[in-house]
Amino acid sequence: VQRTYLRINMKTTNALLLLAAYLNSTAAFALQLKYFDIRGAVETCRVIFALGEEGYTDVRYKIDQATFQSPEFNEAKENGDLKLNLNRAPVLVTPEGKTIGQSKAIERYLARRFGLMGKTPEEEGMIDCISEHCRDVKDAARQKGFSKFTRNKSDEEKAEARKEWFESDMPTMLMKIEEAVKETSDADGYSFGATTTYGDVAIWALLRDCFPADAEDTTKAAEKCVVLNAIADQIQSHPGVAKYLAERPDSLW
Repeated sequence: VQRTYLRINMKTTNALLLLAAYLNSTAAFALQLKYFDIRGAVETCRVIFALGEEGYTDVRYKIDQATFQSPEFNEAKENGDLKLNLNRAPVLVTPEGKTIGQSKAIERYLARRFGLMGKTPEEEGMIDCISEHCRDVKDAARQKGFSKFTRNKSDEEKAEARKEWFESDMPTMLMKIEEAVKETSDADGYSFGATTTYGDVAIWALLRDCFPADAEDTTKAAEKCVVLNAIADQIQSHPGVAKYLAERPDSLW
């Protein structure tokens, strides 16, 4: 009886050790998103995580507000953590230990992982097209040259460019996207078909996650875009996204 008990006990102990090793290994290789302690280039990724409802480690490199330096980021570069992204952030480390750089590549990887890119290559291409339309708007805003980082314009010139952008250029571009999305949407609140996609997230990011100083002007520029606003509201009201937005830390930008 004692030998039987010892054999059972050893089997139980070995099983527990194997389980502990497995849990430790999966914890070590959980998805890790590495970026600065700001919203910046990865906030869309974080919202996609909220939609996917998969746990991940949100590694945030602290930035000294006085010097705008980040010792943690410098250490990550020295350790080789960012090598595959040319020593830049962000990077995503997959459960298999693979590193993916470039924020848009990370967005698309996560969107596919969470079923937000359609069911066929054709659907994926159409959804991706919507996201690229949104990127065109952001690129055009930067090229307009009215941000505080623009160096070759006076304050008066930047103010005029800003006024023209929000009162004319942006509304025109948004209405074109509105008309395009009407062709691909099968239900209110969705840019493609009748389920949430990466395209919806891109529209939300464009209309709802802009710089606080631009929020009011963006809302006004999009006021006639009934379809796009319904899509942005649908993402904003998703339980996982709403929880994340309510709890996300304050950041510089």
